[in-house]
Amino acid sequence: MMHDLSACRHIDPAACPDLSETRDVSNTSRHAFVLLRNAADHELAATTSRQLRHPDHFLAAARYMVEAGYHPKAGQTTLRLAAVFAARVRRSSRGHFPLSAEATARELGLKKRAVMYHARYLRELGLIAYVEHGSKTNALRTRRGNAWQPADGYRGTATVFAAVAPRIWDDAQGRRIAGTGYTARIIGVTEAGRVRAVEEVRRKAARRQPRRASCTPSVVVPQDHRQVKVVGGKKNTSRKRATCPKTSRPTTTSRSPVSPTECARGIALTERLQGQVWWLRHACPRRLAYALRPLILAGWTWQGLAAELLTWGVPGYLRDPAAYVRHELARRQRLGKLAGAATPDVPVDDDGTRHAAMLRGREERNAPIWQRYAQQLRPTLRQQLAAVRQRIPHERSTPVEYRPWMRESEEDFARFLPMQSWNEDISPLEVYRARAFGTPLPARRIAPEADRGWLEHLRNQRDAAHAFGVLRAELEEWETLGHGVSERS
Repeated sequence: MMHDLSACRHIDPAACPDLSETRDVSNTSRHAFVLLRNAADHELAATTSRQLRHPDHFLAAARYMVEAGYHPKAGQTTLRLAAVFAARVRRSSRGHFPLSAEATARELGLKKRAVMYHARYLRELGLIAYVEHGSKTNALRTRRGNAWQPADGYRGTATVFAAVAPRIWDDAQGRRIAGTGYTARIIGVTEAGRVRAVEEVRRKAARRQPRRASCTPSVVVPQDHRQVKVVGGKKNTSRKRATCPKTSRPTTTSRSPVSPTECARGIALTERLQGQVWWLRHACPRRLAYALRPLILAGWTWQGLAAELLTWGVPGYLRDPAAYVRHELARRQRLGKLAGAATPDVPVDDDGTRHAAMLRGREERNAPIWQRYAQQLRPTLRQQLAAVRQRIPHERSTPVEYRPWMRESEEDFARFLPMQSWNEDISPLEVYRARAFGTPLPARRIAPEADRGWLEHLRNQRDAAHAFGVLRAELEEWETLGHGVSERS
């Protein structure tokens, strides 16, 4: 429903655009607009507005919707809040920006309640949509998990909005839109839109400062260089100066070239890092990504960079955080004080890159061409390979003769050992090896005359022990027989 411009005191009717120039005659309700009072329509998945990435486009859409009087309570304060949001849109490549009611109220000099009211006006006009709702849950504790400590502090989850443009603004500008909702895109302009775009370009060109007039080469009168007189200077150049090698500034830097994809990835990583390190929030993400590029290319993640930068002693206010990071990083690398410089972090798959690669590989393996190969071509190829293998004569290699070690009882081996244990020339291992391979025993020297009596004593002792065992066996047998006779009697 359209509102009467004269009923809105904060709206200047003369400043409102004339919608009759771009109105489609065949569709009279093209510029009808109804405020989005339902809270469910403020979500990103349910919004009817398309995505905006440029802050100037967001400001133009907000100025048009407010000055046209589509909301009875929106005014200059709403446009001031939209200007703050546009400044934050510049830091994101997707057009998303966070909202802190307390910080925004201090920035605009308003009450927190006023900031919330005017943010609701922008939502009802279809200029912003919820990406993530804020809560009082400690984001630090959720992000760090078991590594969180009470000394880490508290940080609530922020509310994140997306800058969007309602369809009525695109129709007024004469744009042709394909699709609906957040994913709608501009595919062209109408005739009225082309006229409006040309007028806008001419208006911007008129506001620019005029350039200094320069004559074309056909107007400039050429001069004969032979008639030009040299005033001052030296007549001749010395030999030493002429032969001196000229030193020129190197045109290439020491850093390796970075692709646009890697540059964009570094800027996205820096934007995440700015949400964790408080003194980097006002820095330019591009300059900060360039300063941190050596660590990013080395494999550092934004979690590791945040843990490293939070340990630095930073002054209370930094005028240029990116320059400070570059200077401090070079100083710490020179002094060897950079923590974890030798062991960069393992990249975390936050965006699901490795998971997406795995799914793509699975789809390639399950593609129709792979199924055709597995069902039709693979059995035939295997049969041909088996036929080729059968035609090749097999070369039989002569087996290596293996002579296993001799397995015998320990008693037989101990009985075969020589009696003279003092002789170190023949060891038990040598005796066992000789018996296993059937080779003669190594030569051993004859025991001296002094030791022959000792060997005779050992033999007598062995015979006595044997005779004692035989006598003991006969005595036990006799006792058994005598005990049996006495029982019978």
